[in-house]
Amino acid sequence: MRRPFLPMIDMKLELCIDSKPLDIELDDVVAGLLAVRLDLPENADHRDAITRYLNEKGAPWSLDADHMRRRILRRLILDIADPALVIRYLMAGD
Repeated sequence: MRRPFLPMIDMKLELCIDSKPLDIELDDVVAGLLAVRLDLPENADHRDAITRYLNEKGAPWSLDADHMRRRILRRLILDIADPALVIRYLMAGD
């Protein structure tokens, strides 16, 4: 059973990296995997914690918004590309 997390809802976030706004959207599974990585509590709204994390990890700002979105997504892939993490995500709630 999949970890309960705002199912089927994409998470829209407004980041602030070096005082510049950046809107991004995360799939619910990506957001759920990141929540597991960050040891956030289940069945809670993780938007603020994930936003703070991505604000910190996205710095410093470079080039343009599209470049920054790609950079954030690459960072997310590295953070959640862990077989043990995926298993924890899938087994949560069992």
